Amino acid sequence: MHEPSPKSFTKQREDCVVSVCFATPPDNDEAFKTIREIAGRLDEVYRFREVILVVEDHQKDAFLPLVEEVADVRLFVVRKGTEYYERRVIAAEEAIGDLVLIAQEDEAAHLDVLAFLDHAEKSTAIALANRGARRPLKALMSWPFIALGRLAGFTVNPSDFQSIALPRTLLNQILSHDEPRLALRYPPRDPRLPIAPFKAAKGVSSRSAFKDVGRRMQLLQTLLVYLTPIILSIVAISSSLLTLVGLAYAAWIVGAVLVVESLAPGWFTTNTMLAVSAIFMGVSTLGLSLGLQHLLRQQARDRGERVCEEVNRIDLFGKVADDLNVELESEIWSRTSATDQNREGD
Repeated sequence: MHEPSPKSFTKQREDCVVSVCFATPPDNDEAFKTIREIAGRLDEVYRFREVILVVEDHQKDAFLPLVEEVADVRLFVVRKGTEYYERRVIAAEEAIGDLVLIAQEDEAAHLDVLAFLDHAEKSTAIALANRGARRPLKALMSWPFIALGRLAGFTVNPSDFQSIALPRTLLNQILSHDEPRLALRYPPRDPRLPIAPFKAAKGVSSRSAFKDVGRRMQLLQTLLVYLTPIILSIVAISSSLLTLVGLAYAAWIVGAVLVVESLAPGWFTTNTMLAVSAIFMGVSTLGLSLGLQHLLRQQARDRGERVCEEVNRIDLFGKVADDLNVELESEIWSRTSATDQNREGD
């Protein structure tokens, strides 16, 4: 006779909803297996969970069987070529869980997902997994990104896992950041956003120093773009100094004309042109930099619709209310109103 598993008698947690997001899942059997296993492990501990998949439009048909097989899977379709970091933001914005895990499929297969989520919940911090030992070549290639990240105010370390787990309150703060795409991958250096490192049991063997060169170049570009206000401030300061130097040079030329009785032919014309050029370049560059800074401050973040469609909608809140026997106040009011109307009709 088959004995039931001891886990079947373990009571599931009902006080927490978990959202697991995959922003770039490939449409292959290995990724599907990882998603099934993670969903099964979450079901052993949590009563309410959802799995969010963000796929491109040409991948939709491949994921439909998985959506039908695994319960509470939400499939979001985006345009082909949607940026990797943008897809992570889309998944995070659609998540409704109290605990949110944005996972990379190859890393999730090597992570203890339950321990990772528990670490983020107990520490009330952003859990970042790391590989422990790092190769010298990877450490050398990471230094430019780390330096730029510190300058931009982010905790950047390309050697860390791309998977991140965090409570809902911290996720809301990250999504309200000026650059949520970058903040969701590398948390800002902010005391309101504590970080809790998580030691992974083993690394991801499929990763190499040159595997994600394109993505790292994209990260470098994003960091440089985010440094635009700082660069413009430096340009404004240097332009101001150039303008002052030009004015001082012009004053020196005027003093030389008044004091020196005889000047070399062409000296006055040449130096005057140099002084005017310095003043003009300084003032014009200063004006352009200040104008761009003003535009950047006035520009609102684009919050337009980026999801083309949600293939399958699930009413997770309704499921929670039904399973916990919770009756909404609006439903009670509507039933009371209907009863009163029936009595008046009688």
